[in-house]
Amino acid sequence: MAKTKYGKYITTNKVRPEGDPDWLSKIPRDPTGGRITTWLDGDVIPGAFYYESFMAFKPTVEGSFNDPPHIHEDWDEIIGVYGTNPKDPDDLGGEVQLTIGDEVHSIKKSSAVFIPRGLQHGPLVIKKVSTPIILVTTGASRLYTQTLPKNWKTYLK
Repeated sequence: MAKTKYGKYITTNKVRPEGDPDWLSKIPRDPTGGRITTWLDGDVIPGAFYYESFMAFKPTVEGSFNDPPHIHEDWDEIIGVYGTNPKDPDDLGGEVQLTIGDEVHSIKKSSAVFIPRGLQHGPLVIKKVSTPIILVTTGASRLYTQTLPKNWKTYLK
């Protein structure tokens, strides 16, 4: 970004500074299924809180998920899922399945989901994509942290 007074607050960063989580290597992935469009946290811009945007092009591959079941012990999270149809912004252009606690939710419209700290959520699975889907997650935490339950691998097929 340009060397201006406030240019330091703008980023196009697309990588997690701390690297990929360990669980990512344990599940089947399609590298053409989607990509991080921005990743921001306190390591990217000092003082910033966690924010990620991801664009999904294809459904999640069988036996996989975009996020495993997990808990954020110290911070609340907001998960947004948005369609890219300019004629109908409510149209998700697909289906996202999100487990919250012991409930499985099928999201088919552009939505925002509030996850209180300590509430297990995930897996998040992209079931259908007819137009790209944007996923946004954010929370008031300088860094992204998650705790996986001991049985998280039971979600692998």
